[in-house]
Amino acid sequence: MRVRAKVVASVLLSVSLLATACGARLTAAQRAAGIGALTKNGGSTTGSATGGTTGATTGSSTGGTTGATGTTTGGAAGGTTGGANNLGSGSCSSGGATDTGVTANQITLATIADVSGVQPGLFKSAWQAMSAVTAYINSQGGICGRQLKDLQLDSQADSTQNRAAVQQGCTQAFALVGSMSAFDDGGASVGQQCGIPDISAITVNAARSTASNVYPAYPVGPNYINTSWGLQIKQRYPDAIKKSAFITLNAGASVQNGNQRIKALTKLGYTFVYTTQVQVVESNYSPYVQAMQSKGVEFIDMLADYQSIVRLQKAMQQASWFPQVRVWDSVAYSPAYLSQGETAVQSQPPGCNDVLKNVPCPAYVFLNTALFKEASSNPELQLYLSWLQRVAPGAQPDYFGMYAWSAGRLFQKAATMVGAKLTRKALFSALQSIHSWNDFGLHIAHDIGAKREGNCTLYVEIKSSGFVRAFPASGWTCTGSLMKTS
Repeated sequence: MRVRAKVVASVLLSVSLLATACGARLTAAQRAAGIGALTKNGGSTTGSATGGTTGATTGSSTGGTTGATGTTTGGAAGGTTGGANNLGSGSCSSGGATDTGVTANQITLATIADVSGVQPGLFKSAWQAMSAVTAYINSQGGICGRQLKDLQLDSQADSTQNRAAVQQGCTQAFALVGSMSAFDDGGASVGQQCGIPDISAITVNAARSTASNVYPAYPVGPNYINTSWGLQIKQRYPDAIKKSAFITLNAGASVQNGNQRIKALTKLGYTFVYTTQVQVVESNYSPYVQAMQSKGVEFIDMLADYQSIVRLQKAMQQASWFPQVRVWDSVAYSPAYLSQGETAVQSQPPGCNDVLKNVPCPAYVFLNTALFKEASSNPELQLYLSWLQRVAPGAQPDYFGMYAWSAGRLFQKAATMVGAKLTRKALFSALQSIHSWNDFGLHIAHDIGAKREGNCTLYVEIKSSGFVRAFPASGWTCTGSLMKTS
């Protein structure tokens, strides 16, 4: 699914993750409360982007020839078949200074992320992941004899700062890689006009995702939605979806994203008996719980930051009422979500409510990435986790960091395809030719060249022990499709 809430913390993006259209400006209080949902647009603070740390360690080993990418397979199990994940440095030598940000021995990249601002550290994981991936690539000999340097720019959760950061990247870097900003629309036109390749981790706003120079690792678009997660719930809870509820934040793009999701789920056979929008600063969810209870709601989906989801669930706990099934976006796949939710999040009620007294009422999170608990069987996830600790000891991996790492690896693949004569034009051609990218099993396969997200998903259940794989038994299920919503 998209980082629409993506984003996402949303996404991380998450998305929904994950993301996408222009919306109304918010007050500072609203932005501070709801920015984690990654569904807003705007920002009015002026200023310039500030530079962060750069580059990473230099290694001495040399890489081999380009490896083959893995693919995500559909079917009931939805497993992955990963290829060799050592792309190497390419069988080429340096081609000299070939374009902006490229010298005989160095390629300068730029990563734009919300690190300071109303929610400090929001997407710091993108910086950390890019430091990790550049360190790893450099340890393998770099790319065609050139080492990577990462210029890290702080967009401060503000569209004006994002624009300034993109402007800086245009003149100082060869490409933007691994970026993650809630207000990424700020620099959309600037990046397109200057022609800098932009391999964002995840895009949040439609202006950025549809810009001609943007090819994200997670190519969320404003006009399509992944239906796999909805079909999985329909198959398992065919009666519950006949009494569905949907809650979204009344903030910018989240309203449009919510309407798109309702439209898609309705086409799949869901019947919504209750829909509403809540303010991002809402603290009292009891009236919404009472309304759902009176409507006999049995399924609920909420497009919001995880803090708002926690508040909703606490209100459910206070009312001793839960719908039969709850589904949350990837934003909830976070230790912080579990720690804030206490028993309302972690404990499965003995019964849903007075009507469903002995029926389990699970809470699920749908994902399109590998699970941290399964890292032992995922070499690429192991690489991300190990190199993250090398460059930032104690750093916490997350959904957005995974896609920032993937963006770095995608750049490595495309640049290696180009070879020694690395130019922005040639990199665009390489990116446009990549139609299945799953970063060797780190996430589902996306069509980079066509800028289409994948149509697979997996579910984890939230239990007292944490996040536990629910279905499918391994990999992802790809039974759905991308549904056009506009």
